[in-house]
Amino acid sequence: MKMAWKGFKDIQATIEIDLTKTLEELWKGLDKDARWGVNKAKKEGLIMQEAKEEDWQKFYPIYADTCKRGIIPPLPLEETKKSKLFVCKKDANIIAGAAVKQKDEKIELFLNASLPKFLNLQPNNLIYWGLIEYGKNNNFKVLDLGGYQLKAKPGNKLYEVNRFKERWGGRIVTYHIHSKNPLYILGRKIIRNFPVAKKIRDKMRMIKSAT
Repeated sequence: MKMAWKGFKDIQATIEIDLTKTLEELWKGLDKDARWGVNKAKKEGLIMQEAKEEDWQKFYPIYADTCKRGIIPPLPLEETKKSKLFVCKKDANIIAGAAVKQKDEKIELFLNASLPKFLNLQPNNLIYWGLIEYGKNNNFKVLDLGGYQLKAKPGNKLYEVNRFKERWGGRIVTYHIHSKNPLYILGRKIIRNFPVAKKIRDKMRMIKSAT
């Protein structure tokens, strides 16, 4: 039987957490820095909860500012609202948040943002553990942490993002992206292998979004 041609391909990766484990097993699967961060956030009085409609208006500026600091154009508010939002609060004020997309038995981290001045309180650790608890309690089988940058090098911001995601007891999963456009696939490979190319692309996107 003749196979259909899928075009050109590039490799992609993510980290997936197996939510079929018990919460106790999942907690034990975290590294010590992740567990410390979750406990620290709770001691500081931080809480994580599902967002209300009005929380989007308060969280979106935090998300947009996080994108700008990372030289990434933010998605429009209405586009982000197609996902499910969780917020982290300190004294009833939103200091961080994360949005996920849900499909069948999987939830996937879609975006994550926080206020820099509160990072020492470990809000992102509380958010990640909260997503694990939410997924487990709602009978999802997999939590996808929304990507893992292959070949990221020390000193690169994506390398630090990778390291943070590695703390949560998941496994790296690779898969392929297919396209009939060879330039798109070539561009992806150039950006992955040459960090300066990614910086140039992100700056061009920021300029374009501002016009």
